[in-house]
Amino acid sequence: MWIIFGILTLIMTLLNLYMYNAGKNYHIFMVLSLFLMALTLCDQYQMIASWSLAGDWSAIADVAPTLSMMLWIFVIGSFVVNVIPLLLSYRKNR
Repeated sequence: MWIIFGILTLIMTLLNLYMYNAGKNYHIFMVLSLFLMALTLCDQYQMIASWSLAGDWSAIADVAPTLSMMLWIFVIGSFVVNVIPLLLSYRKNR
């Protein structure tokens, strides 16, 4: 499920940038992108929690360190790219 949420997050982020460049209302795509990013994080957390409850410590030890770094990059990158149109719009209207 996290793959679907991650792909949808990227699509909404690209639509956010496209709509901003087209001069149309881009806010809904920004909100959807950030919402889907949160769902991706929740799904990843749920996956690790289910492994923990099942006692699959080798899977956690194998996946968690790499996944942690990837999620940090995903969250920071998604946030920065989604906020760029807001900052440009604020700067233009100032």
